[in-house]
Amino acid sequence: MGILHPQECYFLEKFISAEHYGETRDAIIAYIDAHEEALARYKREMPLNARKLPQWQQADVVWETRVMPNLRPLKDRYIRTYILRTHGDIKAFDIGHAMSNISKGIVEFWNGWMTEYEINKISALESVAKKLDRRLSMTLRGSWDDGDLTYTGCGSLYSNIELPAKIPCYKLDPSVRIEIGQNPEQTGFYLPDIKFAPARFIPEDFGQPVPASQGIRRSNWSDPDTGEKDYSWEETEWTETGWTLIRRVEGEFINVPPDGFFPKGLPEELYGWSDK
Repeated sequence: MGILHPQECYFLEKFISAEHYGETRDAIIAYIDAHEEALARYKREMPLNARKLPQWQQADVVWETRVMPNLRPLKDRYIRTYILRTHGDIKAFDIGHAMSNISKGIVEFWNGWMTEYEINKISALESVAKKLDRRLSMTLRGSWDDGDLTYTGCGSLYSNIELPAKIPCYKLDPSVRIEIGQNPEQTGFYLPDIKFAPARFIPEDFGQPVPASQGIRRSNWSDPDTGEKDYSWEETEWTETGWTLIRRVEGEFINVPPDGFFPKGLPEELYGWSDK
């Protein structure tokens, strides 16, 4: 069976909380608004010879007709989805990957019409929005690998400073199971029956049996200077498994160690967890 670790459960809860939805919404809106401001500035200061430039350099035409129409609807979508999330509506979970999709499309268009300040501002806002949206998306899709939110992810996928002094305790509820071949009937966080696979979020409308991302082969890379080994998974596969519901233990908390739960970044720090 997978390892029930409070840090992984805490981050899974945090990354699809109403608060995280709100932060993601605000970050994406700020990113879009920065483009609106830059485009409005360009229109005010548009060079007199703009129509003599190649069309791909005519920002008021290209960005107004091909770029911004793909960005603007996201504002309303994330505003509506945040409202759904605060009302406990399961339709709130049908979202994510907005920033990755934007990035794939927007790089095709020339941004040389922007000032250096605008480019830097948009880049900084994009970084924040991408991070928040990726966390939301990965959690909703159950795409985290074993170790991502525990022993391999510190410093890249999460930071210890994001952990409060105490985090909730969690336990398994064996009365709520998803067996192999069964569709889920209850929304929640679940632990898989197989090893080398993390806990994941599963909505009740998943509509089919739920596989787990299982580690198959680790990376064999080591830092040539420090000798530090990379314990991330080089190969994973989606594996059939049963699942057991995870519940938060009301009123019970565990102290977060000063150096975090995974100071060495070793798999054994998870697999040897005392409360497993």
